[in-house]
Amino acid sequence: MAPSFTRTARQFFSPETLVPFLFGSIALGVLSNAAFTLCTNLLGSENWPVLGIAVGSLLILLLAVWIVTRLVRPPSEPTALPGKRSPSKRRGLVLLVGKKPPCEKAIWFHDSTLERVWLICSAQSLSVAKELQTENARLVLSDPFIVNDVNDPLEFHAIVEKVYASLPEGWWGEDVITDYVGMTAHGSVGVVLACFGSNRPLQYTPAKYDENLKPVGPLDPIEITFDGLK
Repeated sequence: MAPSFTRTARQFFSPETLVPFLFGSIALGVLSNAAFTLCTNLLGSENWPVLGIAVGSLLILLLAVWIVTRLVRPPSEPTALPGKRSPSKRRGLVLLVGKKPPCEKAIWFHDSTLERVWLICSAQSLSVAKELQTENARLVLSDPFIVNDVNDPLEFHAIVEKVYASLPEGWWGEDVITDYVGMTAHGSVGVVLACFGSNRPLQYTPAKYDENLKPVGPLDPIEITFDGLK
């Protein structure tokens, strides 16, 4: 996470940083002045020697930059963790409805190929599900599934099974991806159990956190592939 300008400026102008910087600048200034005086004494005070010193200094600077670029390598780009990847765009999406922003993010991510969305909610999150249904009327073609006991994983399991058992004609299990985060841990367990080992893709939409570890919004979904279990 990139630090803010204010935070960086505060760190730079702190005594621990500023005092060594000033002493270092003075030392470099004295050293460069001494080197320039030595060169002019050796070569004379005519314009051409001074110009030669300037050109030589520039060449030394460019050489130093070149050496640094050869020695200092940028950090390698992070590789995806085993079993995790950016989801392939799917025709269908099953969502556990809790907070609205992660649901919107998941729908937006698959929007280019999405044809159908199924919503699973509780009595407490039904209002959010209704908003999503209204705002995505072309995708949410049936009323949200309302879970009676959010601490019963088997109830979530049964709802997911019902969705896959009534897919539109011509659809396969891999055409639909289920986002298993959004309600209770029991709900996530039930959803994962319904999809695991059945060629039914799973994803989750992680939260983005600020420097104080407070959630500030959702990130793009991540698909769980179970590659390491095969």
